[in-house]
Order: sequence, then structure tokens, then C-alpha cells
Amino acid sequence: MQNSTRDASSVVESIFELQHPLKQITVPRIIVIVAFLGLLRLRVTNLSLAIPAILLAAYHERTLYQKDGISTIKYSVLGLVIPWLLTFAYRLVEMRRRCRQLPGVPHSFLLGHIPTLARETMKFPRDIHNHVVMSHIADTYDLRKHGLFFVDSYPIMSEPLMVVVAPEVAAQVVQNQGEPFLKHPVLNADFGRAIGARGMVGQEGEGWKELRTMFNPGFSQANLMSMVPMIVEETAIFVNRLSKIAAGDGFIENTDSLAAAVTVDIIGQALLGVKFDAQTSSNDLVTSVVQASHLVKTYTNFDPERLNLWRYLRLRYHEAISNTKITEILSARWTELAAEPEKASSSSAIFDIAMAKYMKRGGSLQNGVTKDFLELMRDNVKTFIFAGHDTTSTIITYALWELSRHPDCLRQAREE
Repeated sequence: MQNSTRDASSVVESIFELQHPLKQITVPRIIVIVAFLGLLRLRVTNLSLAIPAILLAAYHERTLYQKDGISTIKYSVLGLVIPWLLTFAYRLVEMRRRCRQLPGVPHSFLLGHIPTLARETMKFPRDIHNHVVMSHIADTYDLRKHGLFFVDSYPIMSEPLMVVVAPEVAAQVVQNQGEPFLKHPVLNADFGRAIGARGMVGQEGEGWKELRTMFNPGFSQANLMSMVPMIVEETAIFVNRLSKIAAGDGFIENTDSLAAAVTVDIIGQALLGVKFDAQTSSNDLVTSVVQASHLVKTYTNFDPERLNLWRYLRLRYHEAISNTKITEILSARWTELAAEPEKASSSSAIFDIAMAKYMKRGGSLQNGVTKDFLELMRDNVKTFIFAGHDTTSTIITYALWELSRHPDCLRQAREE
């Protein structure tokens, strides 16, 4: 009789708890749920494995009538840890098995290529570009004969990285007509934050082709030739700044920032028809994009700076500024072209040409810019500024340095 009474009371209690679900929400459970969602977001656990395990943990907790905070944590953590361990172990074995026979540095079944990569990376300054490290590894371990090699750094990177070290292999990758070679997920981890998820750099397949089709007319020879006067004008400002430095007493000067400024000014006018005046004044948009480029840590596997929360917050801050500024510019440009539609077809600005193609596909200037198109253009504007200023300014700086080291070449360049 007492057992029946106890069972009836238990049923009533369970029904009462179901009617008052808020009473079941406790701080320990919230912590566990947040941790679980975090693991899912990082793709280090598996949802199909985790849900049954967590339900089993909840069943044990209720069956054993242990509803205190410690038991909640204990059983819920079991539901979190068990599927994580199973997922991690499976992926580790699968990754090591896949990469063991592929061209690469000495491989450890437990740690993959991590020990060798860490050892070789530590031979260089912390801020060295990772391409330098990979080139060094290819030479040190005689990997160039393969044309490519693989990097297995799981769980630091979720997938193996294929490093191409021969132009013939690069041509096969780029010109492949069959199954496309997908970009590594790590590319968008930081780049996606700095330039946006819909920038051309991170796109694949048909999405990439569509963007190329949209922007290609802006890079035609005729259109680029029409920009020569503007390029000469901005370059004259750059040369004047260099001349002032050359006339000074400084022994070592950083020309990269000067080259970046002239590049950004040219990109701004070529892309948007807007003068950023980065060479003569400060510009919030330019500053935010350039600062974001300095914070990106793509492929720097062993840099503890990746774990720096302050770096992440600064990246988010510069992302917000660049998004706001570019959206303002694009919206204003859209309004201007809506008032004078003929400008869209006669303009040489790449963004204007892209808008003209958008209208041919059924878009309308009078109906206003759609959020989707605005986001697409915003991310690609950031892509052009981000990628364009960095590569071009680096080449200009490197060329100036090489000319300073080779007076004969400098003399011939001046004569030409």
C-alpha cells in the first residue's frame, strides 16, 4: 500500500513538473546546454550521438530521484562527454588513416603532422606569412617532387589541408572540369569575419561563376584603360610622398602603408567611383578594413594569438564599422543612380556596371536596393579592398626594395 502511494505521488509530482517547466531550468542545466551548443557549433561533437546520450542521462537522473544540482551536472556532462569522445575518436582515427599514406612530413598516428609543423614554424618570427613556412617545409622534406603535400593537424583544423607547390598541379586544380576542389573551411573562419561570407574569395562553383560574370565587364581592357588618368593622378600623389621621404634624414622607412594608401584610393574610385582620400587624410572605412586584415590569422595553426578574445572583439568591431560605412556608400550610390539611371550604363565604376547587370536580370533601381543584393555587394567591396590593397601594396614595396638593391635595374627602369 505504501509503495502504491509512493508511486502515485511520483506520478503526480512528474505531471506537476511538466506543467511547470520553468522549475526545471537550473543554472547547471543552462551551462551544460550552452556548452553542448558550443561543441556543435565547433563541429567537435555529433548531434545524432549526443541527443540519445543526453536523454539517457536525463532518464537516469529522474529514475534515481536525484534532482540536486550536482547530479544534474554529473549526468548531463556524461551525456555531453560520451558522444564527444566517440565523435573525436572516430574522426581522429579516420583523419590519421586518410593522411598516413599521402605526401607530407613525418606522420604520427596520435598527433599527425602537428609536432613537425610546430617545430618548423618555431624557426621563424611569429608574424611570418604561413606561405613562407610551407615553402620551407616543402624544401626541407623534399616534397616539391610530388607537386603537392598534405597537412594533417586535426583537431586544430577540422580537415586536412592540401598545399600546392607546383604550377602544373595548380593548373589542374583551377582548370578542373569535374568535381571541384573545395576551398579549405579555415579560409572563411577569419576571412569570413573580415570580408563577409559572400565575398568572391570564399565562394565555390556556381556562386563563384555568377560573381565573376557580374564583375568581369568592370575588368575589361577598355574599362581599365578609361581609368588610366585617375590612376596616374593618384600615383602622382604617391610619388610626391615618396620624394618627401627620400629627401629626409630617415634611414629606414615603412613604405608599405604608403603603397596601401595609394592602392586603396585607386580601388575606391575604380570600384565605387568614390574618393577615399586615404593618402591625404584618415578614412574610417579604409582603417577598419586594413586593421581587420592585420587581425586575420588564417592558417597560423600554432599562434596562441588565435585564442585571444581581445583580437576577436577587435575583429568584430572593425567588421561592424566597415559594414556600416560600405552600406551607407552603396545606398547613397543606389539613390543617385535611381535619379539618373543612364549613369549606371555609362559609368566605368565596377559597382555601377554590376548594378547595370543586376537590372538586366530583373532588378529595378526605382524599387530600391534589396537587402540580399546590398549584402552581396558589401561583402565583395570589402573583398576587393581587403585583398587588393594587401597584395598590390606588398608587390610595390617589394619591387622598391629590390630596385634599391640592384642599381643597374633601377637605372634601366628610370631610362624606360
